[in-house]
Amino acid sequence: MKKYDLGFRQGIFSLGLLSILMIHSCSDGAAELNPQSDDQLTVGFFAEGQSKGTLKIGELDEASGLSHSPSNPLYLWSHNDSGGQPFVYLFTESGASMGRVELQGAENVDWEDMAIGIGPDSGIHYMFIADIGDNRAVRGAYQIYRFPEPDLTSVSVPNNFVLQPEDYDRIEFVYEDGAKDAEALMIDPTTKNIYIISKREENVGLYELAFPQRTNALDTARKIMSLPFTYITAADISPSGNEVLIKNYRNIYHWQQDPEQPLTIPQLLARPANRLKYTPEPQGEAIAWHQDEIGYYTLSERKDNTAPPILFYAVLVPFRER
Repeated sequence: MKKYDLGFRQGIFSLGLLSILMIHSCSDGAAELNPQSDDQLTVGFFAEGQSKGTLKIGELDEASGLSHSPSNPLYLWSHNDSGGQPFVYLFTESGASMGRVELQGAENVDWEDMAIGIGPDSGIHYMFIADIGDNRAVRGAYQIYRFPEPDLTSVSVPNNFVLQPEDYDRIEFVYEDGAKDAEALMIDPTTKNIYIISKREENVGLYELAFPQRTNALDTARKIMSLPFTYITAADISPSGNEVLIKNYRNIYHWQQDPEQPLTIPQLLARPANRLKYTPEPQGEAIAWHQDEIGYYTLSERKDNTAPPILFYAVLVPFRER
């Protein structure tokens, strides 16, 4: 009886140990299999994110794009994602509401990112609003709205601007390889090409709408390359074109040009990325360069009725000293 009891206890101990090992193994495996996990060391080119203030626009609760104003450095722009009003909201670094732009006749099917850059007239800063979200990859076409940024130095602020359909361009397009979800848009200041990065693949795709984009017929975004990242939620090219930022929910990646041998954007992104320090956000889907390239901002959607902070990551090591 004692012999049987000892064996029984040994069996229970072995099963328990096996269970612990299995649980531990599964936990480690889950961490290793998380597609956004990255153990690449971060570089110290930029400081950690510091809050400039909290967003104080109640109706901007699903911020999914961000741009710093080139006409007035006191302000930033953002918008809601799917189902929101066709509004682009203006606010200060500290989060105070300063008005909005309304695109009458436009529809926010799933606005996921925005950028400010050059377009048809090189002397004008254009706002690009990307209606490119498609969680189930079922949409027949996508669109990007393009219009000149209001000159925030020549008008009174706060202000609400209303654009009629004739005041903005609508770039309607499809992908050459079929429907897909995307949340990241970039404008190349050198070529005026538009770049879109898909979201959900194990290795996301970089797509190009070459300038001049069509506004009177369906355009096609051409796949340029795959990138070794997943769940990409935002991207931005610096105003000079010297640096690129791409982020997912857990990481920010960075590329910089060699001033002596500048590359095209696809050539640059084909090189290994730097991984930057990232202050975790509840659902960070927006990133934007400061127009003077002294740092960059990130912004999250609202979570549990808590206003998100506007985070700024200041340059620590100047571009030409890295």
